[in-house]
Amino acid sequence: MKNNTSKPHVLILRDFERAELLKKLLMNNDINVIVEPVYKIHPLKFKNINFIEYQALLVTSVNTIKILSEKVNIKQLKNIKTYCVGKVTEDHALKAGFNCIKTNAKSGITLAKNVIKQSQKNGKKVLLLGAEVLAYDPTKLFKESNLEFEKISIYKKIPFLHLSKKCLHFLENDNISNIVIYSPETARIFLSIAKNCTYENITVTCLGNKTIEILEKYKWKKIQVVNNTELKSFANKIIKSII
Repeated sequence: MKNNTSKPHVLILRDFERAELLKKLLMNNDINVIVEPVYKIHPLKFKNINFIEYQALLVTSVNTIKILSEKVNIKQLKNIKTYCVGKVTEDHALKAGFNCIKTNAKSGITLAKNVIKQSQKNGKKVLLLGAEVLAYDPTKLFKESNLEFEKISIYKKIPFLHLSKKCLHFLENDNISNIVIYSPETARIFLSIAKNCTYENITVTCLGNKTIEILEKYKWKKIQVVNNTELKSFANKIIKSII
């Protein structure tokens, strides 16, 4: 390890449930982990959806699955082809009774391309349900493919105003070696509420090039990117940056 006197600390900016698998992987490699959510999920009102009118459903997150499971009769979802971003989202969808179509896609853009290949130009739309702000919006890609496409926001993220005292303590005492950021929105929120902290000695491991763009605007120096949502990709990047 880079610091022989103490184990490194990794800060994961995610809700506790979603961070748990990565946390376990890192801790199994003798790395301390702090999980710090920076927003809460607020469900939005959305129109009644007749899923028969759509040929496929594109789901971006576990939050989407949870909200749909509460708001929509699962019987309506059993006959529509459902494509999920990431294996964790897919696993939640399968448990909830969704008709999941398995793909090898590990990012929003690769999933959209998979859906386009398997969709028909039959007048029926592909429906995307997810957050008000998406890490990747495939609208342009579907239009270029001449496929009918609709996007409905069913939740938004409400930023917290402050970091926890524990998180601040570790940041202020230079005890964080790596920060994990999954989206541009998470990056913006964190940089806003941690604006008085310094990052010279911290590596950030982030998902996608759009997140990099946000970080570079704030002059963050040590950035490494992961271009898919696969759990081991994140873990390996972090471990290699510490060892």
